[in-house]
Amino acid sequence: MKKAILCLSAALLMAAFSAAAAAAPTVGAPQNIVQQIRTADGQQGAAVEKNAQRPRVVVMYVNNAKSTYDAAVDKEIFKYINKALPADTYELMDGTPYVQKLNAQGYTDLSTAERADFMDAFAGSGIDYCIYLEITPFVARDKITLFTIGKDITTSVPFKIIDLSTGKYIYTGKFTEKASDSTIIGDIGNKSVALKALDSAGEKILSVIQTRLPKTKAAVTK
Repeated sequence: MKKAILCLSAALLMAAFSAAAAAAPTVGAPQNIVQQIRTADGQQGAAVEKNAQRPRVVVMYVNNAKSTYDAAVDKEIFKYINKALPADTYELMDGTPYVQKLNAQGYTDLSTAERADFMDAFAGSGIDYCIYLEITPFVARDKITLFTIGKDITTSVPFKIIDLSTGKYIYTGKFTEKASDSTIIGDIGNKSVALKALDSAGEKILSVIQTRLPKTKAAVTK
């Protein structure tokens, strides 16, 4: 009887430890937007000494693709954000709390929020610039010819950069990109074509950030 109780106790302890291990995040795994961006290229982001002169840039990212490969979608976009915002030039901030703040105010679709709404959300934050981008659901279309089976996928990415010291847009627009692929035999999955479309959007996002986003802190308005 005593032996049975000891065995049961050991089994319960093992189950408890297993549950705790499953619930705990993987050591070293990216836990927020900043970490995901800084490791999107497969490299661990190098530690950067704090520099008060680096502008603070918040990234408000929303993935509404609702695909079965959302993690790959995030990584595809984040690698361009990481390249556009080098750690030795910009101090990157996680915009998730501000997305949630605007959601709580009724803006479930942040593309409809006005500049004043963003300004209110960031009041007193000390952040210089805001980058907002959203991945909307992909639009897929099959193409069948006499000899091939193909697929077209279109992605649309609303994109804004706001100077939080002035409340003015540095950039506002939407990148709509289409990618296609075909094969003589077999079938083509959505993932590879969708990532190809995102790659085109990522290149344009990279270009806009590199050419438009100041590399100095925003001027403080009185």
